[in-house]
Amino acid sequence: MNTSDFVKTWEGSLTENKWNRIFNGALAVGVLILAYMAFNKEAIVVIKPETLGSEAWITRSEASESYKESWGLYFAQLTGNITPVNVDFIKDRLKPLLSPKIYSDVIDTMESQSKSIQDDRITIRFEPRFVEYEKTSDKVFVYGYSFVKGATGKEERSERTYEYKIHIANYAPMIIDLDTYAGKPKTEKVIEQLERKEEARRKRNA
Repeated sequence: MNTSDFVKTWEGSLTENKWNRIFNGALAVGVLILAYMAFNKEAIVVIKPETLGSEAWITRSEASESYKESWGLYFAQLTGNITPVNVDFIKDRLKPLLSPKIYSDVIDTMESQSKSIQDDRITIRFEPRFVEYEKTSDKVFVYGYSFVKGATGKEERSERTYEYKIHIANYAPMIIDLDTYAGKPKTEKVIEQLERKEEARRKRNA
């Protein structure tokens, strides 16, 4: 081997080693990034709620529509079927699922209602007809028929909607807002239609 060939071979080796170090460094950074992402990625748990037919998924802070619908239906059936015998049980079951923001107001309301139910011997039952999740408002609407029977034994039927806003905290559902009212669900679309009708009525009467 002559001197010029040796120099070329040596320079080539140095260049190759230089690029190898760069590539190895880039690969090491990539591995670290992937490891960080894998470590911080929330685990996704896939389940099939008994109350609904489709599969659902849940992470530490999020859940699928079907998962929230399932819990909304559970809450509606829990609070919509009250008797003087089970009212305290229902209240105790609901307490751990309430957000601290609404806890006091909900419990105070339930305390007042439970006293009336027990004193007047009222029985309330709820037959759900459909469950709807509204993505824009993140609300679950459970619509159906509510039956109220007093001490006389006469039962009255009415349309009723249970409305929930469910947050996921550490894989557990938490009710951050709730409402119940007579009639069909007050979705954003329905509210907008009612507002347009009211505006048109005001203009006609102006």
